[in-house]
Formats: sequence, structure tokens, C-alpha cells
Amino acid sequence: MNQDQRTAVKVVSVIGALIWVLLGLRYGWPAWLWVTLVVLTIAGPWAVSWWLLGRVGRKLAPPVEPHVEPPAAPKPTERPVSGTPLRSAHPEYRFSFSGTIFWYVKPDAPGLPHANPGGLAVELVLEQAGEVVAETSPEDGELAQHRLNALLGTPRSDKSGHVVAWASDVRLALPDADAERLRQLAAARKDEELWERKRAHERKKRAYFADEVLQSPGSALVWWLARREDSDLDEAVRQISNLRKLTAAAHDRRVPEPDGDAPNWIHPVHSFVAEEFEVGAEQHVFAAIERLAGDDERAALSQRLAEVLAAHGHRELAQLVRDRFGDRQELPGTSSGAALGEG
Repeated sequence: MNQDQRTAVKVVSVIGALIWVLLGLRYGWPAWLWVTLVVLTIAGPWAVSWWLLGRVGRKLAPPVEPHVEPPAAPKPTERPVSGTPLRSAHPEYRFSFSGTIFWYVKPDAPGLPHANPGGLAVELVLEQAGEVVAETSPEDGELAQHRLNALLGTPRSDKSGHVVAWASDVRLALPDADAERLRQLAAARKDEELWERKRAHERKKRAYFADEVLQSPGSALVWWLARREDSDLDEAVRQISNLRKLTAAAHDRRVPEPDGDAPNWIHPVHSFVAEEFEVGAEQHVFAAIERLAGDDERAALSQRLAEVLAAHGHRELAQLVRDRFGDRQELPGTSSGAALGEG
């Protein structure tokens, strides 16, 4: 009963009750009579309305259909498969497929029944497995095995709609010889990569020494000083001959003979000023620059050597080197007297 119907019943009941009240008062009816009539007038329409609605509802209600249980699926048949070769992503390597195939014939299969439904089931499973394995590299056999167990575990129908098949306990393996060959190839690739990296490191190291460190005796001397924390200048002078030999050998040049014409003043000498006067460290440095560098290289070598000396705390000596060779373009006289006079 909707809202409009309930409103109409209320209006009719109220009007009928008022009529009985007026008649009872007008004609002097007993109170119990007209009160009873009022109650019946109010309750009657409601009772009649509910009774009519119940009959209409029973007629319009749809018939209740009995619950029918769905037919049970047929019991599946098992068929083991073992050692079936499947091509991998590498054409020379084949996986061996094994597992248990379950299948049953569909009750509502269209057309005539198939003569070998088990063969249809095996073909369906192997076709799905072959699609996955064909995209799998030989090294990823274990991963492909997990994928196949997940994929083939779902029942599927063949294209003709005759059988439903799935598989479990799927195993995928390579022959032992192929597995061993793959392990050896992987080890060889790793060794080759390591060897190539070592070669690249060696080439960079050779280029560093040939093009930077041993480019000239001067660059070799600066490199030697930069690697020593004590900056022993006397020892640096004593290493000049060795550095010249290393530089010449590094560039396939003739190794120079020991310099027999070295200035006397790089060794302890006697003079009229003092009985035992020994030339200072700055004279060793000056002599090394003049011996190692030509006219065009002397200014550059002196500048680099001065930077190394200043970096190791010998700022006064570095300034002496700059003052002496900064503006010079020609090699001064190498006589010991001239060198001592400048010192």
C-alpha cells in the first residue's frame, strides 16, 4: 500500500466515524452503539485494504522454481608425459618437458566425439608450454619451470571444444652436457670481461707514464718530487741520471751515457773563501734545470718545479727558481766558475 492509498483509507474512515457520531447524537442512540460503529468504521477499511493487497500480491508473485544442482564435472583422466623436447630461444638448445596431464571430455561437446581425446589434451598442454619455452633462454630454465606450473595449472578447453585439460608437477630441464657447456660459457665470459678490464687499466697506466710522467726528464723529475713528502733535493739531483735513462727508454731513444762533463760545482769544492765550501741546494736545482731542459723548455720546467717546491714548503727556493729562470731564454755558461759566481 502506497502513500496515496493510505491517505484515502484514512479520509474515508474519519468521514464514516463522524457520520455515526452525528447520527447517534441526533437520535439519542446509546453511547455503546455509536462508539462501536465508529470503531468498526475506522478499522474496517484498513482490514479490507490489507486483505485485498494480500490477494493481489499472491497473484503477482513469480512462481518459485526448484533449485537444481549443477551437474558435477566428469572425473579427470591422468596421462604422464616425460622427456618431450621443446625448443628454447637458442635454436641449438632444447629443454626436456615432463609432467602429468589431466583431462576430461566435455559433456556438451559439439559435433562428433573425438577418437583420441587424450591426444587432444596432450597437444593443448604442449602447445601452451612451447610458446613459453620458445621465449626462454637456456640459462633461465628454472624460472620458466615455475611459470609453466602456474600457467598450465588452469583448466582450458581446446579449440574444438571437446576436451578440457591442465597439467601439474611440470619439470623443465636441459641435458647434462648442455648445462655443463652453459656453465663453462658463463665462466669464460666473466673471465674475458675481467681480462678486458685489466687490459684497459694497463693501457691507461702505460699512457699516463709515457705521455705525462716520462715525457721528458723534467716531467719525470717533477713527478718524482711530487711523490715524496720530504722533498729531498739532494736525492733528486742524484736521481737525474736515472730519470734521463727512464725517459729515453720509454720513448725508444738511445740511453744517454753518463754525463762526464757535469759542472764541478754540484759536488763539494774548495775555494779561496772557505776551506770546505759545499754548494747549497739551490745550486743543485739550478744545475738540474739547465741540464734537463733545452732553451724552449727551461722556463716551463722551472715554473713547474717551482710550484712543486712551494707546495712542499720551500717557498724561498721556489722564488729563487722563478727569479733565475723566469725571463731567461738562453742557456748561460756552464763553467763552474760562472755558476759559483752567480751563487
